[in-house]
Amino acid sequence: MATISTPVANAGKKPRRGGARRITRALSGQSLGLFAETIVVSLAVALLALPGVTALPAMAAGAAHLRRHVEGETDSLFALVRDFWRALRGGWAWGVLSAAGFAAITITLTSPMTADMPGGEVFRWVSVAFGAVAAVVLLRATTAWQPDSRWSVLVRTAAESAARDVRGSLLLVLALGLSFLIVWMFAPLVVLVPGLLVLAARAVEMRTR
Repeated sequence: MATISTPVANAGKKPRRGGARRITRALSGQSLGLFAETIVVSLAVALLALPGVTALPAMAAGAAHLRRHVEGETDSLFALVRDFWRALRGGWAWGVLSAAGFAAITITLTSPMTADMPGGEVFRWVSVAFGAVAAVVLLRATTAWQPDSRWSVLVRTAAESAARDVRGSLLLVLALGLSFLIVWMFAPLVVLVPGLLVLAARAVEMRTR
């Protein structure tokens, strides 16, 4: 009886040791460094995006910073701020347009007048769908941004990529939904949303490659 029970007991311990090794690998080296860098990007982008109209250039700078970190290039905060000014100079109009669109959609969703107007609920759902599509396209555009990029070309290419890679676009919609849920559950976590979205957009881009 003792001979039979010993292998059974040992067999029960193997998954725990394997699970511990997997957790150790997940928390070591590059994974932990990427997690820390995502938080840095979140805080930097949240600070740079405070005026509202600078949110799009800030996301582009954050995406470029995370790309350099993943590829082993220089990823200093000075380089992130420099990229922000470059993206702002070349894309301030797109930043204003995206901020105005976000404000309009927010007002549509929260205004009690929308519910009172005929077809108000349908209009709300249409606004949500339009906002999600626009957000996916802009996320893809910010991920592809380079210092010499033109925003009109970036947005057009991102729209084509969003239509071609439907699965990746749905993953970004899921990331947007989870970000909204996080903020809804605990509003101060909004400062972590930019980095999470940049990381999700970067993952989708690497997936297509």
